[in-house]
Amino acid sequence: MRRSCASLLALLMLPLVAHGSELRLCTDEKSHLPYLTPQGGGLAGLLIQMAAKEAGVQVEFHAAPTTRCREEIRVGVADGFPTAPYTPALEPFMAFPMKNGKPDAERAVMTARAAVFRRKDSPANWDGTQFSHVAKPVLIPFGAVLLVDRLRAMEVPTDDKGKTLEANLVKLLAGRGDVAIGSEMSGLVLLATPQFQGKIEMLPMAFTEEPYYLGLNRQYYEANTEQMEALWSAVGRIRKTPAYLKQSEKAFVQAARELKE
Repeated sequence: MRRSCASLLALLMLPLVAHGSELRLCTDEKSHLPYLTPQGGGLAGLLIQMAAKEAGVQVEFHAAPTTRCREEIRVGVADGFPTAPYTPALEPFMAFPMKNGKPDAERAVMTARAAVFRRKDSPANWDGTQFSHVAKPVLIPFGAVLLVDRLRAMEVPTDDKGKTLEANLVKLLAGRGDVAIGSEMSGLVLLATPQFQGKIEMLPMAFTEEPYYLGLNRQYYEANTEQMEALWSAVGRIRKTPAYLKQSEKAFVQAARELKE
């Protein structure tokens, strides 16, 4: 299984070559296949680089923990994040493609789901609206700002001390939480490993299904508005092209095949 996952990583790992640093993007230090790798590979990285080439923008990627990326963008050390959710916590210092005062999902880089996980012997549940039989704080990855905002709005206690979904699934097995929330794709990969197979299950109702955007430092956007709008528009257009859709389909088919092996 791990060798199979490695083959998917090899397929999506290499980004198109960028020769400048006009747009400095900070990526998560961990891979989120098939969407993004720390080097700027994966479907999201490929899409951004294709769009950047069309818009005449030079892109440079560097990796860091998500919380550090957010701080780098806030202070202007980095210019953006490739797959940022639109959430109030990011609005003060990040710009997103907008239309009629709302984020423009037509120009999103991707759409992804966060899933809810529980122990197989647990009555804990999520029905798409509320949790039941959940007595302990919900386990979420550290720095998952969208999940924090959503759970806070629901007045649901959270535990974000685990750095990754894998760490939180370990905590779940140890009884340190009743449910964990994290990336559906990452969760499917983890549930197929001996460590979690047959012990943890993913609930059928997603917790979120959200568009993710190329989020930009607000000052950087204001200084390069015309070019960044062109970049966002190129992202939206290329994402619908047959060539990119074919590449995306191949990546997801291969990811599904890896999970069965």
